[in-house]
Amino acid sequence: MLQRTLPHLPLISLTLLAFSLPFELDKVLGRVGPLTVTNVELLLALTLLATAVTLFQARTRPRLPDRYWLWLLPFGLALLLAALFAPAHQANAFKAALRLMSGVLLALAVLQIVRQRRDGYLVAAGLLAGGLIAAGIGMWESYRYQELSWLALFRAKVTVAGQYIRLTGPFDYANQAAMFIEASLPFLLALAWVVAYGKMAGRRRGLLLLFLGLLTLFYVQASVLTFSRASFATILLVSLLLAGWLCWRQPAGWRRLSAWWLALAVITGLLAAANFVGSSGFRLRLQSGNEDQWYLAELDTPPTLTLAANTSTQVAITAVNTGKLIWQSENNPPIVLGARWINTETGREHGQPRWPFPGTVMPGQQVQLDVLVRAPSQPGTYELYWDVVQEHVTWFGNKSGRFARTMVIVTPSLSGTAVTPTETTRAGWGYSLPIPNRRTLWTVGWQMWQERPWLGVGFDNYRLLYGARLGDPRLNNTIHTNNWYLEMLVSLGMVGALPFFFWLFWLALDLCRQTSRQDTTMWRLVVAAGLLTYLIHGFLDFFLLFNATGLLFWLLVGLWAAEKKRYADWN
Repeated sequence: MLQRTLPHLPLISLTLLAFSLPFELDKVLGRVGPLTVTNVELLLALTLLATAVTLFQARTRPRLPDRYWLWLLPFGLALLLAALFAPAHQANAFKAALRLMSGVLLALAVLQIVRQRRDGYLVAAGLLAGGLIAAGIGMWESYRYQELSWLALFRAKVTVAGQYIRLTGPFDYANQAAMFIEASLPFLLALAWVVAYGKMAGRRRGLLLLFLGLLTLFYVQASVLTFSRASFATILLVSLLLAGWLCWRQPAGWRRLSAWWLALAVITGLLAAANFVGSSGFRLRLQSGNEDQWYLAELDTPPTLTLAANTSTQVAITAVNTGKLIWQSENNPPIVLGARWINTETGREHGQPRWPFPGTVMPGQQVQLDVLVRAPSQPGTYELYWDVVQEHVTWFGNKSGRFARTMVIVTPSLSGTAVTPTETTRAGWGYSLPIPNRRTLWTVGWQMWQERPWLGVGFDNYRLLYGARLGDPRLNNTIHTNNWYLEMLVSLGMVGALPFFFWLFWLALDLCRQTSRQDTTMWRLVVAAGLLTYLIHGFLDFFLLFNATGLLFWLLVGLWAAEKKRYADWN
């Protein structure tokens, strides 16, 4: 039994790995020195080990990729050198380098494992099954506006854009879900193609094609619900590029391939348009991008006040809606004017009063309020922080870093007797820092590269260093440059980035050459499409260091190499 199973173990473990990519547990299974091991990394190790053992037992020569893969040798060496000479966080850079190199090993393992077209179909089925289940979970959360508590097994929290839940599923972040969907979506097209032009009976084939069409609509809609503009735009662009490329390069008899990609582009465009009309969250995201631009307000407040303890006074406030949201205090969740009383000596908070706006406040509109302000019961010096609040979602200042402040002197009670405290105090809190926009992140990255042009700052170290460059190390340390190519340049300098760019260039050239052959196949096209999504989306994001999306990239690279080798062997 074991002897019969062992030759198939690499393919079984690879298929399980493909299925498990969206479902990486937050809790590590163990440690190997400084490295942590998750369920996905355990399956990766099993796949690599099973491949090595199978090759050794079979006494066969490993299949070798094309010669341009040799560029990955100096790239791997540069990864280690950049970590060794990194100005800080060397251990983090070494761990990131090992993670990336394990992805390259996965691509080489896929080349050994996938020897027949049906092997690739099995891996793609595992990939699609995992992606569709993850998308279904995320869609449930998005439409129910309810976070599933058991998903804490896989992620810290659901991704939100203001009051809206972005489709996240079991992924760490919605953009990872978006990248996974757009890179795996083409395999649905391949499956539909096989059914359409296979030997299946007419009625059964029609029903199955209808089912696959609905699955495609579902998967594209999941991409839209991630609120990642780059995701559905990349799907649209890749589909149009392939449709145009095939129409130009292929003979007339093969142009039906082009029609399938054009149909995918039309589906994506129609779904995006429907969501633009029917979803206020998607419309806001599409129009303004960064949600920080939704939460902007200008408040004109008095600079100082003097009040007796526990007394009230009318205060005139001018508020201008400079963001993208419509302020409505009667909606759910309501948007209201808020304030926080902070004792300057103790740092304690003495209440958070609220005042509704008088009617709807449109973007660009100014409104006057006369609000009744009641002083705390304890005399002292206070800062009254004024801000706009979307209840149960956020204070605007947490997104924009902008708010108003009034210095208030609270004198003893006018009666001369001690006042019993009437409010509950709690520890004061400061506003979180808004995430810098892409232009800022790119500018900082460019400056870092200019300072260390040869070996960079070490792989994955940009996110740990950019905050200090912007003057505040507290900035979110999970944010990368949001550009694949700039991230490589900043991290590895010219020594590491150039070999990788040369390899990437030859890979892209290979995609063009192979898809323009007159005997090209839908399978070859869908693998190329998956890789093309990374090349295009990479201008706006970076995905190689997250297992779900990083290993998916190298899996696609391996499938491409395996398909080329299979075709060469067949000829």
